[in-house]
Parts: sequence; C-alpha cells; structure tokens
Amino acid sequence: MKLKSYLTVASVLLGMSLTSCDDFLDRQPISDLSTDIYWKTEADIKTWTAGMYYGMQNTLRMDLYNWGELRAGVYNPSGTSYDKAILYNGLTSTHGSTSWSNLYATIYRANAGLKHIPETGLGPTVINSYLGQAYTMRALMYFYAIRVWGDVPLILEPYEDNATQEKYYPRTDVATVLTQILEDLDNAITHFGPDLDMSSSSKYYLNRGAAQAIKVDVLAWAHRYNEVKTEAKKLIDNYGYKMELDPDTYFDMFRRSASTTVSPNDTEMIFSMFWDFNEFGNGLGFAQYFASGSNTIPYKLSKDTYNQLLPLTKVPDDLRSLMILDTLKMHESCMTQLKVTEYTLTEDSYGVNNVIPACSKFAAHNGMGGYTYLVNKECDYHVPLYRLAYIKALYAEACVMTNDNGAQVAVDYVNELRTRAANSNLANAADYPTQHDQLMLILDESKIEFWGEGHRWFDMVRTRTVKEYLDPLYQGLGDDAVEEGFDIGAPDPGEDHIGGWGRMLWPLNQDVFRKNPYMKGKQNYPYDE
Repeated sequence: MKLKSYLTVASVLLGMSLTSCDDFLDRQPISDLSTDIYWKTEADIKTWTAGMYYGMQNTLRMDLYNWGELRAGVYNPSGTSYDKAILYNGLTSTHGSTSWSNLYATIYRANAGLKHIPETGLGPTVINSYLGQAYTMRALMYFYAIRVWGDVPLILEPYEDNATQEKYYPRTDVATVLTQILEDLDNAITHFGPDLDMSSSSKYYLNRGAAQAIKVDVLAWAHRYNEVKTEAKKLIDNYGYKMELDPDTYFDMFRRSASTTVSPNDTEMIFSMFWDFNEFGNGLGFAQYFASGSNTIPYKLSKDTYNQLLPLTKVPDDLRSLMILDTLKMHESCMTQLKVTEYTLTEDSYGVNNVIPACSKFAAHNGMGGYTYLVNKECDYHVPLYRLAYIKALYAEACVMTNDNGAQVAVDYVNELRTRAANSNLANAADYPTQHDQLMLILDESKIEFWGEGHRWFDMVRTRTVKEYLDPLYQGLGDDAVEEGFDIGAPDPGEDHIGGWGRMLWPLNQDVFRKNPYMKGKQNYPYDE
C-alpha cells in the first residue's frame, strides 16, 4: 500500500522535526520544519500524514492492549514476564503506559497538518481528504486520552514559536475535550465530502466511515444514546458496509498482515491499524502478549473463559472459540508434557505445566490444520480498531438503554453473530426481561466477538459494569484475594459522570509533576504523584 512508501521518510523527517518529544506536554516539542521549505507540495502533505499514522501506531503498539484489554479480567498471567500491576489493579505513576508522550506527539502532528495544509494553496480537491484525516486522528487520540486519564490538556495548535506560545498546559475537563472531539469529527466528515459509499475504500486510512464510527463510539461514551441510535443507523444503512456472514470470509478479515496477499477490502472492516515490522523496526504487541512464535507469552485467556469456550470447540458449536483458543496446539503440548500418545482436552488441561493456550485469531493457517505464530519482532497483524459489528453492538446498547425495543434488538444482534459462527444456541428475548439482562447479553457476547481488539475494558467502564465483572475475580484470588473486589478507591461521582473515575482511570506519569507546573496536585485520585 502507498502508506508504506512514505513511512521511512516520514519517521526520519519527524524525528528531526520534533525536539524533546519525550517531554511532550511537560514542554511541547517545537518544530524545526520551516514553512519556507516545507508544506509546499502534496508530497510534503503525504509524508507528514504518514508520520501522523506512524505516531498512532507507536501509541497503540502495546497500549491498545494495556489500556483496552488486560485490565478487563479475561486474562491470567502466564510464565514470569506478566505485568501484575495491570492485571490486578496495582497501577502507579511510574508505570510505562502512564506516559502520554506518544499520544500527544501524534496530536502535535495532526495540529501541524491542520495549520499548514491549507497554506499549501493546493485547493480543496487535493487537501480536503488530508484535513479530514488530521481532524479524525486528533479526535481519536483525544478519545483514547479521556478514556485512559479523564481530564487531559487540550492543545489545538503546534508549538512553533518559543517566544510567543504557551509551553505548558493544565488539564481540561472531560466534557470540554469531548465537545472538541465531536467538533473535530464533524469537521472531518465535512472535509471528507458527501460520498457515503465506503464499501471499496481502504481500511488503513481514516475516511468518512471511520470518522462516523468514532463519533458513534464517542457518543456512547457520553451516554448520549438517542444520538448513538441516529448516528449508528446512518453508518449501518448508508455507508456500504456489510457484515461478513460467510465463516471463511469472516475468518479471513482478521488474518491480514504485511506478508499476506489477500485483498483487504472486507465489507465489515471500517478502520484497521496497518503494521509492517520492516518499516517500524519492531512488531505489533499482540504476538508478544498473546500468541508468540518466539517466546513464552505473558498472558493467556482466563480459566473461566477457557471453561466457557472449551465445550464450544468440540463440534465446534461456535467457530469463534477456535479463534481465541488454539486447541490443536494445546492438545499437542499436553501430550508432550504428559508423555502420552492419546489425550482429550478437559477443564483440567488448563493447568498442565508449561501448556499455554495461544490466541489464533490473527494467525495464518499453516496448511496442517494449525496456525503459524509470528515471532515478536516480526508481528505484522492488521488489528481492526473499528468494524461494523462493533457499531451494531453500540446501537443495540443504545436501544437497550433508551428502552427502545431493547430486548429484541439485543437478541437480533447477538443471534446474527452466533449464526455466522455456526452457534445454534440462539438467544430468546423472553429470557432477557430487564434492561440489565439485555445489557449483559450484549456485553457477554462482545467479550467473545471482539477478543483482542482493544474494546473490552472500555466497554465495561462505559456501561458501569467494572465491579460486576471484576469483583468475583478479585475475591477469588486465593491468598491474594481482595475482599471488596476491584477497589475503585474514590466515591462514585454520580450517574451523569462521563467515563471512569478513581482506579478505573490510569494515573498520570510522575514526570509531568516534575516538569509541568500546572500538574502539581492534579493527580488522579487516589494515586500518588
């Protein structure tokens, strides 16, 4: 794809243009790119835009999982290199994933593009798509920021004049940042133009469909559910996306990588994160965490999830179970460890020494009934950030929360997913009489459907079900059991509060208190600075 050809140049150029990027927000990086020599041609814009995507990829390489997956109670430690602080609510301000430097460096690049792209004089037919991508990228990064840290500094311009521009910024409340996110997304949709047919669009570039999908997600985060229904229906009905209902094409859309030749024009995919380890110098974090071809993985699916999925793998009764749990590899490992020639996987197989259930969701078939797992540094899976199924999940949630035929909409959504996965155990609306029953039906199905896609933790926080899901886990940790379950450590701010609070948020990194005078005393409670 064309994005690849710009990444090497972009990474070198942006490395030159951003001084003190590690100190971002402690002091904004100042640009060394003079407008006298840059921002003159479309090639300049393409290179800068590629660098913006490079920033997103650096931001999410590991933290897509640290922020969105690992805290959700669906993984157990494996081996010795796991991060107990993430798994069991022990975060501190020294943790590496508390740093927002990569995220704000990406925002800086979007800000610079929004300021300078119009100065090229190339005209709207050339620049509007680039402006739409910059608005969408800034919105996406700020959306991650408010979900991870809550109140964050809101910066809308690049730092280019040391004499006149503000160097330090205080935190801005979530509601104000959220308003800016939605404004950016509306600006993006306007700049992308009136064409709604995204059926053949690239899945690796932000476009009108991606902006609309993020908008639906943002509105759901704000609990503006009537607007979620309106905006989700626009995307579902008018943008040309379709659910992949054939099991073969459904599996294929997850098995894209820089080394595959399969067409990426999946009808369900809205926006995927492109990865090529040759361009980035390292692999995506999925292999390192969940399915490595070179090392012992630090995380495996939880025992409860294993017990839930194992019966579904036998027929199989749900094809998705085989995407999460590689039963062939596990079966072979059990026979090797137990020194037997015949073996049947049971619930007890989970505890066999040195047998680790690997997640095969993004791995390619090896031609012998199993999968080829990439070594950590060469992991180039293209993980979806948004696909149509997730928008349908948010639409169903909105119908439930507004009492708009919620039971039937939730059941129809869940049954669509189960049917394409060959799961004959279809849901019945009569079995889910309350709003809470219907919400939990959607969330439980989403846990399986969106495994490894960075949504689970945010789904739990948005729906205020963190303690409901995690209390039994924390109370059942044996010698490490926590009587009160997941300790939020802060009083509930009320039903109108947007997002998480207390330990549902991450602490701010300790460096910001040392370098930014506006941050002193502004740590997320109950964390220490």
